Order: sequence, then C-alpha cells, then structure tokens
Amino acid sequence: MLGWSDPRTLSGIITPDRARRLADKPGIKTVTDAVFNYPRTYVRMGSTQALDEFSIGEKYTCVAKILTLARKDNFSARGPRQFITFTFDDGTVTMDSALFGNPRMHEAYLQPGTIVLLHGKLDVFRDRWQLKNPSYVTMFPVEGGKFGAYGPLKTIVDVAGSELKAEELLTRPWMPSYRRMPGTSTAELLGVMDFVLAALPHVPEVLPHPQEHPGAPPWPVDEEGEDLISFDAALRSIHQPPSDGPFTAESRIKFNEALQLQLVMALRRADAAKRTAVPLVAGRGTEELRESLPFTLSPGQAAAWEKISAALDSADPASLMLQGEVGSGKTVVALLAMLQAVDSGMQCAFVAPTEVLAVQHARTLTRLLETTSVGVTVLTGSQKTAARKQALLDIVSGQANIVVGTHAVIQDSVEFYDLGLVVVDEQHRFGVRQRDRLREVAPVDRTPHMMVMTATPIPRTVAMTMFGDLTPVRLEGLPQGRGEVSTTVVPEYKPRWMDRIWQRMREEIDAGRQAFIVVPKIEGDRGVRWWYERLLADPLSGYHVAMLHGKMAAEDKDQVMQDFAAGKVNVLVATTVIEVGVDVPNATMMVIVDAENFGVSQLHQLRGRVGRGQANAVCLLHTSVDEDHPSYRRLEAVAATHDGFELAELDLRQRAEGDVLGQDQSGAGARRAQLLDLADDQNIIIQARDYAEQLVAYDDALARALVVDIEVEDQEYIERS
Repeated sequence: MLGWSDPRTLSGIITPDRARRLADKPGIKTVTDAVFNYPRTYVRMGSTQALDEFSIGEKYTCVAKILTLARKDNFSARGPRQFITFTFDDGTVTMDSALFGNPRMHEAYLQPGTIVLLHGKLDVFRDRWQLKNPSYVTMFPVEGGKFGAYGPLKTIVDVAGSELKAEELLTRPWMPSYRRMPGTSTAELLGVMDFVLAALPHVPEVLPHPQEHPGAPPWPVDEEGEDLISFDAALRSIHQPPSDGPFTAESRIKFNEALQLQLVMALRRADAAKRTAVPLVAGRGTEELRESLPFTLSPGQAAAWEKISAALDSADPASLMLQGEVGSGKTVVALLAMLQAVDSGMQCAFVAPTEVLAVQHARTLTRLLETTSVGVTVLTGSQKTAARKQALLDIVSGQANIVVGTHAVIQDSVEFYDLGLVVVDEQHRFGVRQRDRLREVAPVDRTPHMMVMTATPIPRTVAMTMFGDLTPVRLEGLPQGRGEVSTTVVPEYKPRWMDRIWQRMREEIDAGRQAFIVVPKIEGDRGVRWWYERLLADPLSGYHVAMLHGKMAAEDKDQVMQDFAAGKVNVLVATTVIEVGVDVPNATMMVIVDAENFGVSQLHQLRGRVGRGQANAVCLLHTSVDEDHPSYRRLEAVAATHDGFELAELDLRQRAEGDVLGQDQSGAGARRAQLLDLADDQNIIIQARDYAEQLVAYDDALARALVVDIEVEDQEYIERS
C-alpha cells in the first residue's frame, strides 16, 4: 500500500509446515499478505455486548465464570452416550450450554469457578439463552482444575506454542475476527499475526509530515479533527487494538486506501493538463442540426450542451462525463458535440459497448443527419472483409466524419486522419487502457477531446473515486411528452398475478404496442430459449415473438432489432443485450423474469427501455423469492422510485465494498480497498482527494512512487468497477 511492502516469506517467522499451508490454500505467502489481511470485525473482551444486540444464530464470544457442571445421559438410536451441561455467567447474563464427546476432558477443564473464554452460536431453549457447542479456553482454572482448550480456540494454543502465550493473546482488550478463507481460521490467524507483528520492523511513514518537509500538505485528520496515527501504528493496532479499540487504525488505513485511488486520478489530471488539443468551434453544422430537429432541446439538454461546447472550445483536452437518466436525450447532445468537431475539420469516434447498440446509434445518427453532408461510418468486429476495408480506408483518408463502432475502433489496424473527439457510450464498460488507446490513435502532437456518457447514476463518492479524472456534466430531466412508467413486483407464488402478466401483454399488443421480456440467461431451464418456446406454445400463441441474445450472429441480431423497431415483432425475449441504448418508442411493457438476479442499477437501466414514447408503460419485476427475502425488498425499492441517484445510493449500500472497487482478494490485498466504504466514508474520500491534489503539486515524483504498483498492474480495475 502506497509503496510499502515486506516481501519476506512467513517460513522464517512461523513453523515451515504452517507457512507452506498458508501459502497454498489462503494464499498468505509473505509478511505483506499477512499484514494487509485486515480483520473484518472485533469482539471487545473487557465488557461483553448486551445480548439484546444479538440475534439467534449469531456468533457470541465472552469471558465467563462456570457456575455449574453436570454429566448427563443421552439415549439415541445409536445407543446411550454421555454429555456435559454447564451454566456460566459472563457478567451480564446467565446462560446454558452443552458439550458432547469426551465428558472426562470437559470436566477437567470446566470445573465450577473456572474463568473461561467461550465462543459459539446463540440459541434459545425453553426461553433461556443458550450457547450451542461452544469452543473454549480455560483462562483461570480453579485449584485442582486444568488449563486446556477445545474446538477452534484450541488452534490459538497450538499456534501460540504454549498455554501461557495463548492466555496472553486471549486476555487482550479486543479480539479480531478475520474474513473466512479456505485453509485457515480466525483462531489460527490470531496466533500467526502475533508472530508476524513481533518480527515486523518499524514501518517507515509513507507520507511527508509538514514539520519535517516544509511545503508538504497538511497532515490528514480524523472526523474528530485529531491527527491520523502513523502508518506503523495503524498496521499494528488494526490487528492488535489497544484498549480504546481499532478505530484510529481504521481511520488511517481507510485514508490510505482512499488516497491511493485519488492519487491515480490526480496524476491522470496532471498528465492531461500537459497535453494540447485542437479547439473545437461550433459552426454552421451544429446550427443546422438544431434547426432540423423535429423537437426542441429540453432545458436539461440545452444546459448540458452549453457546458460541453465551452469545454471543447479550448486547447486543453476536455475530459467530460455526461450523466443523464435513461431516456434523457444524451445521444442528441453527443451528436451536437461531434458536429462541433466536424465544423472544425476534425473526425469523431463514437464507441458503444455492443454491436447491437453501435448499429442502432449509427442508424439514429444517420437519420438525424440525413439533410447534411456529414458521413457516418460503422466499424465493428463482425464486419465482412470488404466492408471493413472500405471503412478503414474512409477513416484514414478523412472521408469518414463520424466513426461509430465497438472496441474494434481501438485496434492497432485503425488509423484516423485527424481525430478531434472521442465519445464513449456507457463508459464503465471501457477501461483506462482502452480509453487511452482511443486517444493514442490521434497525431502525436495533440490529444483528442473526450466525452464519456452514462445512464447509470453514479453517487458522488463513486464518481470522485472511480472517475476523478473526468469533469461531470449532469443532464437534468427528461424530454417533454414521455409517458409514465409504473413498476410492480410480481411474485411467482401468486398464480393469478402471473396469469395477469400475459393477459396484460396481449392487451398491449392488441392495442398496437410492443413488449420486452428480459431473461437472465440464454440456455437451460428458464433461459431465453425456454421462455421463447413456452410463450409461443400458450400465452402468446398467434403473436410474433422473437428472441435476442449475445450468442446470435451479428447479422441475425441486427435483423431482429430492425424487425422489432419496425413493429414487425410483437414481443422480444432477450437477455440484457438490450440494457442500454435500445430505443423503441412503441414498446410499452417489460417483464423482467427472475428479477432478483439483477442489480438495482441494472434493473433501472432495463426499465428505461420502455416508456420512451408518449404512451404510459408498465414494468413488471417477476420473482420467485419470498417476501421476507432481502432480494424481494430490493425489488420493492426499485418499484417505489424512478430516481436513479436514489437507487444508485441504495445499490452502493447493498454491495460489498470489494464489488464496488473491483476487488479481487487473491494476493492483491496490498493494493485493493478493504476497509473503505464508499457509502459511509465520504468525508475521508473528500479529504483524500484534496490531499492528493496538494501532494502531486508538492512532489510529483513522490506521488508517482506511492502508486507505482497500481499504475503498473491495477489501474484497469479502478475503471472496470
């Protein structure tokens, strides 16, 4: 993290056999791996949490005094066997427990009066709390009793090497709990980390302190305004918290995690500021388009276009992110920007994530430009040889004014005559390297302007963290005359509701409308083919039903979309290939099958495919999960609002932090955010952004050194997230 690592293997710190096993299964090979494997939760040992903070089935750890102990008989089908029952008091409650197997051993360790550490799952039996099959370690045996351990906590004794050392570990004020990994356990890691931290030399501070380095940024502070602790202290106390807890260590590590992401973005902004671009000046082409449009730009479109136009009319390369709700009219704004480039004698590249969307964009642009002399060229990976050769020739000769395509546009074989602007649709599907490659196809002495578009609402902290090198432009509102979309959750266990789906769909079709049915998979039970055949056989027999999915040939996909757009297809059964950009104003109904398999933002995107005309529309979220399932509540939240940014915040809070940050924990813990929470740590992220800007200005070389491991290996994951 931030340039620090300790590549020593664990074999010289713990027993070689244990080191080999940890390196094999969980992948903890080095000191760096061990140190950056932070605990997920903690149990405070000094004062047990009140039981009303827990639920049945939760893990419970406490230091307690054994009150009673008895041996009992259990008669079962396998014959009689004995077990131990005991009661204990942890200072807040008296609880019962039972242990099976080797009663004599348990009797020696759990004599009444013994102080033990207990860990197990909570349950209730006959209205009394019960700790099921607990693990334990005797901490203070009574006279004549024995010091011993049982269950997972016995592992701590084994790793520590002695009962005395294990007792010292288990009487610390806070016990960490590590995330579950194959081949190891919290108990083992607790002992291992004691050896690792003892062998860890002082970790040098990675950030310059202004007292020692005049001109350095002010030292970061926590939410109480106190200086963050040193990097060395944070790495140690995150694993072995002091009596006041792990909170100061968490604050410092969260700041470091936010800072490494913000430094990458700050350096990208600094590098961009050194480049030059050709100023793009709006001319007659943009005016003619606005005059020829069959509609007036919405206030939101006009405001966004004004900001974008001003940014493009500069020698500083623009890096813009146009955010707008599904159906807000981003394509028209993008076309105005591209015509500003054409007016200035430059070419444009319009890149879409799928061929279906690229072809549709090309058709839309061609239709809007039919009264002009501006040419639109399509370039995709599945084009036939002759068409591709002609497209490449038009691009390199400058005959192609606007090039619309997929990732094929960034291949080495593509050479532009004079590229002035790159527009990327649904930019989260294109990584940093792909975006940089698009800019590299321009002449060496200048950089194209860039604008990325997204209909996925992005919470402020995510935008700052993941897209901090881009200037956001919000497209507010929707074009006038759009119909309203109502959303309803339809549980499968209500057959009348299910029957009503197909009845309503027939009503929509009979009224001259069209419908989508979105399915999460192609093959197998309840896949696209399965639904297609089932619907043709009964509820939609007699109607024209087609299917669309990613495994179809490009020509077939294109033909299906043309037929659907032309109204020749009544119902389209598809995967999420229709998630973005598909514009069929006559579609007024969508059924999302097994909707629990989709994320919040994805459901919102899919819903945006209907209600694009003047007629009202309906979106039905079909699900087979019960009403008390978290996924059902998520679907209800989507149905309750059409505010994309509200849904994006909900999506962010429901994701694991690793999902948001593109986390892959296999050996990359040093570089990936583990503790930072984009939903709750906004103040930390804002402070890290300001600090990163100041640090780059103070010492560019130091800033680059702090993120060299990210820049070389992992920048892509930032954008992929």
